[in-house]
Amino acid sequence: MRTITLLTDFGTGDYYVGAVKGTLLRLAPEARIVDLSHDLPPGDVETAAFVLAAAAPAFPAGTVHLAVVDPGVGSARRRLVLSAHGQRFVAPDNGLLTHLLAAGTVHAVARDDLDLPAPGETFHGRDRFAPVAAALAGGLDPATFGPEITDALRLPIPAPRCEGEVAIGRVAHIDRFGNLVTDLPSGWLPAGRAFTLTCGDLVVVRRARWYEEIPAGEPAAVPGSLGTLELSLRDDSLAARSGALRGTEVRLRLG
Repeated sequence: MRTITLLTDFGTGDYYVGAVKGTLLRLAPEARIVDLSHDLPPGDVETAAFVLAAAAPAFPAGTVHLAVVDPGVGSARRRLVLSAHGQRFVAPDNGLLTHLLAAGTVHAVARDDLDLPAPGETFHGRDRFAPVAAALAGGLDPATFGPEITDALRLPIPAPRCEGEVAIGRVAHIDRFGNLVTDLPSGWLPAGRAFTLTCGDLVVVRRARWYEEIPAGEPAAVPGSLGTLELSLRDDSLAARSGALRGTEVRLRLG
């Protein structure tokens, strides 16, 4: 049996996470369950998409990722199984798989024989998605779930680009420390080059190799763990100080 990761917006104050884990263990008793996060903002599909794509590369081939941030629970939205990077991903068709779709093949779940009987349609994480993840962990071929599709929903997230001498990206994520994680590749800021990086009203002209190297009270650009630039303050939240939000445009000019 394989590892199953679990990513939700359920929090830990209710029974929801425990019920999904219990279902997985009942259907796939030898599986190892790893929590990615349950503290995502409720219904925030874009944050879920970022966290899933950021965490998945750390896991071995054969891992099954179950991601349930599903504002459309009970509706006609599809359930998807994505095969990419030697792993399987189970998620609603609401854009949660946006960053991974180009790397693999997607099947829409068309069979209902694995669905669990339930008194309502409000807990598909337990009743509809968990059985699919458990079956995948047991070795069921993704192709047996339903037809391969090419029209899975993608979030409208623009790719970073260059316009003349200016690189343009966005704040892709704000972590719990208040760091602004951008989508600009770290390699777009060569070592030793002077630069000006703007993010809303924030102007950054200093770089650092790690957080402790940042001078107190001055923001800096740091090459982050995902291979993109982060904008950070030492021992403080740059997001709170600057007012920048996810999606705020970031512009990088060298020289």
